[in-house]
Amino acid sequence: MRQTVKNLKNAMNINDWNAISTDFQKINQQVTKAAQTLAASGEGVPRFYIATIVQLAELVETTSKDKEKVKKMSKTNAKSLNAMKQNIKKNNALYEKEIEKYMENPDQGDDEEEGGADEESESSESAESESESEEEEKPKKEAKAEKKAKSDDDDDDDDDDSDWSNDDSSSSSDAGPVSGATGISKWMKTGDDSDDDGFEKVGDKGKKPKVVREQKAKKDDEDKPKEAVKEQMVLTEDNVKKRMEEIQAMRGKKGTSKKDQITQLELLATAKLSPGMTAQVLVHLIAAQFDSSMQRGGVSHMPISFEVEQQGGVKVPSRENCLWTKCKGNIQTLLQVLLDNPDLTEEATGQSAAAVADKMAQADAEMMMDDEGVEPIQVTSNLVSFVERLDDELYLSLRLLDNHSPEFLKRLLDIAPFLDLAEQVQTYYQTAGNDAVAARIAMRRLEHLYYKHDALVAKAAQAAPQVGDRVENRDKYVEEIAMCVYRFGDDAIKTRAMLCQIFYHALHDRFYQARDMMLMSHLQDTIHQTNSVPTQILFNRTMAQLGLAAFRSGLVQDAHGCFDELCGNNRLKELLAQGLSSQRFNERSQEQERMEKRRQTPYHMHINLELVECCHLVGAVLIEVPKMVANAYDAKRKVTSRALKRVFDNSDRNPLAGPPETTRDVVMAGARALEKGNWQQCENHILSLPVWGHLGTEEVVNNVKKMLKHRIKEEALRTFLFAYSAYYDALSLEQLCEMFQLEKTVVNSLVSKMIISDELFASWDQPTGSIVMHKKERSRLHHLSLQYSDLLAKLVESNEKAWDNRFGGYGYKEQREKQGGWGGGRGGGRGGGRGGGRMGGRDGEGGGRDNRDRREDRREDRRDNRGDDRRDNRGDDRRGDRDNRGDRN
Repeated sequence: MRQTVKNLKNAMNINDWNAISTDFQKINQQVTKAAQTLAASGEGVPRFYIATIVQLAELVETTSKDKEKVKKMSKTNAKSLNAMKQNIKKNNALYEKEIEKYMENPDQGDDEEEGGADEESESSESAESESESEEEEKPKKEAKAEKKAKSDDDDDDDDDDSDWSNDDSSSSSDAGPVSGATGISKWMKTGDDSDDDGFEKVGDKGKKPKVVREQKAKKDDEDKPKEAVKEQMVLTEDNVKKRMEEIQAMRGKKGTSKKDQITQLELLATAKLSPGMTAQVLVHLIAAQFDSSMQRGGVSHMPISFEVEQQGGVKVPSRENCLWTKCKGNIQTLLQVLLDNPDLTEEATGQSAAAVADKMAQADAEMMMDDEGVEPIQVTSNLVSFVERLDDELYLSLRLLDNHSPEFLKRLLDIAPFLDLAEQVQTYYQTAGNDAVAARIAMRRLEHLYYKHDALVAKAAQAAPQVGDRVENRDKYVEEIAMCVYRFGDDAIKTRAMLCQIFYHALHDRFYQARDMMLMSHLQDTIHQTNSVPTQILFNRTMAQLGLAAFRSGLVQDAHGCFDELCGNNRLKELLAQGLSSQRFNERSQEQERMEKRRQTPYHMHINLELVECCHLVGAVLIEVPKMVANAYDAKRKVTSRALKRVFDNSDRNPLAGPPETTRDVVMAGARALEKGNWQQCENHILSLPVWGHLGTEEVVNNVKKMLKHRIKEEALRTFLFAYSAYYDALSLEQLCEMFQLEKTVVNSLVSKMIISDELFASWDQPTGSIVMHKKERSRLHHLSLQYSDLLAKLVESNEKAWDNRFGGYGYKEQREKQGGWGGGRGGGRGGGRGGGRMGGRDGEGGGRDNRDRREDRREDRRDNRGDDRRDNRGDDRRGDRDNRGDRN
């Protein structure tokens, strides 16, 4: 200890805070080891140690105040200073009485105390070394005795079987080779005799099995819980408090066994103490259990695997021995203590490292800021933070476990106990008047309830009681929890609560209610401005569920609007956080891939991606295919759905396509049949998809299929009229009803809408019940001619622009000379010098401008003539129709 203090003071003299931090931790460990010896001798902490930590605290304070000196430090040195500032305050808080006693007479008896401390430390070290040496010598002596006895037996046998005398054998043992040895070891002394000269036998190949066994035994002893503490320690309140402070001081240091600390704290929690002390022990125990985390996939979490217990010689997994279950039980016990003792506060029970830590954090916030000016994160340990951390650990375990393993199913069973605990904690905080914290707990409960269907909860209630949930009037139950968040929560959790409630309504096919909530909240406009990625993922999940609700309700257009943004970029899996899709031209870094894996949604909350994609493609086919057929010869036509356009392009590139296999292939085959107006084949393809079984109950699936049949027939009728109306003079209403198996009212309504919107140039003949075509549909040759004329017009216009860029005007050379452009310029240049040149140039520019004006006038005349022709043709057609009707009447 004396040497460590000397090294520490040397580092203090040169302001080497890295060495100071290391030596400070080392001397604390030495003081902790010597605590038992000092307590047995009746002496306290050595005075020179108290003097050292007082000097160190003064040095830390003076150095922290010197801002310029801190700025000149290296980054690592400054960080060590900041860490040392916190450590010295926590350490000195444990020795407040000793420090006060020292400060009364700082110069009295320093040498004596230091000398006594040196002697005590040396004596303790010597005692320890002696005990260790004795322990090491014991097995050596035993081994030597066994070896000597064995050699004596061998000598006896040799004496019986040989005629050699004892003197000769003894001399041969001294001078001859050792039996059973090889190499040079045959000629070395074994060291068994009392008159050895310091030689010892070298083991085979330098192996040291004894040391390995000792290290292994030492490691096993560290892993085993120390039950000696229970036998030696009397669990009084003072002893528990002292032991808890020691455990807290050793927490987080190297070489400290976390399992040992948890075992000791569990032992302290069984003592009969005052409520305040019991709560403090439980707080430290829960924090220690959360500290025993492990790294997996770049994520720190509690151990997931269920521990095993020995039952009849067979290892059986036990949920009770799982660390998460134990931690939940400790939180439940802490809550019960707080409920039984309403006068206990967070500061009194040590829940928020609080009173002291918060004041220290406020005073030291400026010093703790790093070079980038980022403030440190304040970690509080109170009841609500324990519940939130417990929920995070449950979420992480569900995400990291294999969804097909039995451990995943066992972990799902822990959701109900957590909901029960969260409900009790929310009630506790509401009773205490802390509504803001109660809103945070309510949000945690809502995130475990919104994705479950009422029918599923009712079915599960038949097998086991649903603790923390409600079977009857569950919609009102969810609404009450959401209203608690709306009233007392902050903006972030209000947004998440709104999305959860919209998802819940959409899940139960209340589309209009969910749509109105989404539109009134304006989340679709502001969600992309938030920096919270989990909130954006929840919004995407809500939009997907909203689209499914619209599709189940028969609102194909609304469903397509909800799905279009999600399915347009072929990144549906990433947007819903249900996996990582391979990107050909955009490779992720390891950090990006690690961050995306952390955001993944647990398997039991997944939305069927194939169902979403199928609903989107089928809706796009029913909307886009009639438009594609109507504008088949339009070069400027655009497909609204990017996903459907991608599917059509892939199909066009593959001329040797086989029978449809995937969902996209089947939908594509149905779209090709719908283009021809073949509704039977389209219906067979689309309705044969097995993915429709994931829409919901059997009744819901039958209703959706019935709706799809009706919509396919309607869109097939519209497609037929667009494609083949030019080949008919009239179509019978009864024939159309028979072809598409639709009622007369449905066909009449569809055709009338197409006529009113100018999609079909026809009129109804009521007496005959037929549709009379007006032959306004252009043929393919007509469309090609119009395209050719448009291309020629573009060519002429580009030629005129090139001429303007080259010569500054429109027309030929002779026309420019007649208008005075070039002639005036030359004449002015020859006859009048600058004046003539300028006038000629200006006249030429004027001629160019006149040509541009004439060209624009011609274009306007062409457009007006085309418009007049179209209006005259339409008027003539309508007059002809009226005349025909009058003649028939």
